[in-house]
Amino acid sequence: MATRPQIGRWKTAGERGGFTLLELLVVIAIMGFLAATSVPAIRALTQTNKEASGERQVLDELTLARQLALNHRRTVYLLLLPAFPAEAQRDAVLSSPRIRDPRERRRVAGLITNLFQQQFRAYALFSRRSVGDQPGQGTPRYLSEWRTLPEGLLFTTNKFVYLDKGQWEAVSASVPLERRPLPWALFPFPTAESPLMVLPYVAFDSLGRIHYDDDRRPARPGEVVSISRGSVFYPLDARGLVNLRSAPDITINPKDNRVDIMINWLTGRARVLKPEMP
Repeated sequence: MATRPQIGRWKTAGERGGFTLLELLVVIAIMGFLAATSVPAIRALTQTNKEASGERQVLDELTLARQLALNHRRTVYLLLLPAFPAEAQRDAVLSSPRIRDPRERRRVAGLITNLFQQQFRAYALFSRRSVGDQPGQGTPRYLSEWRTLPEGLLFTTNKFVYLDKGQWEAVSASVPLERRPLPWALFPFPTAESPLMVLPYVAFDSLGRIHYDDDRRPARPGEVVSISRGSVFYPLDARGLVNLRSAPDITINPKDNRVDIMINWLTGRARVLKPEMP
């Protein structure tokens, strides 16, 4: 005789292997706590990795500049991009007889506009001579494209104070290397065929030593390139475009944070002087 199936009773949440409302609330609270404590740590780790990447990038570029100077027996410059009169430089490019192709003029003028938004972050390797130049003659040449530091990093702004030769030599006797502005000189910008513009630089001679144009003689030999954590903001014009006539607003956060990369004047070798940012 067939047995009648037994009607089972409802199982509790624990018997079904599910969760009660209280258990769900506890899990959500734990997840919220973990998120609140781990996100700042992850952000700090990301920022630390970015800063380490910026340090390594500058060290590598300085090493490359020195190596090129040694290999090719010529002075090689690491040029840094300060705040600059973009509109005037762009107009000079558009009217320059040295750039004969109108399309090339427009390309270089566009490059100036783009670089205007990379002030205090862009740099390039440059030489006043090319391979095969005769003695006494020089063909300027950029040895790299204009590159930028990782987002959120910039070259420390006090290194960009313009001083003429006499002022700079006087300051070099009293200001520590970390705070001393870089030397400046005239270079074609932003390409080798462009009109000249004054730019700060670090240079290496054919023996790999620190080099200065116009026979500058610092009281304290050596140079320091510094990077900081911060942002650069550019005012907009009435059309919503970046205003090429206005100086940018710079925010350093936290204030006075910096990493100093010191270059030995005799060997040209660079090392991190202050490896951490607050």
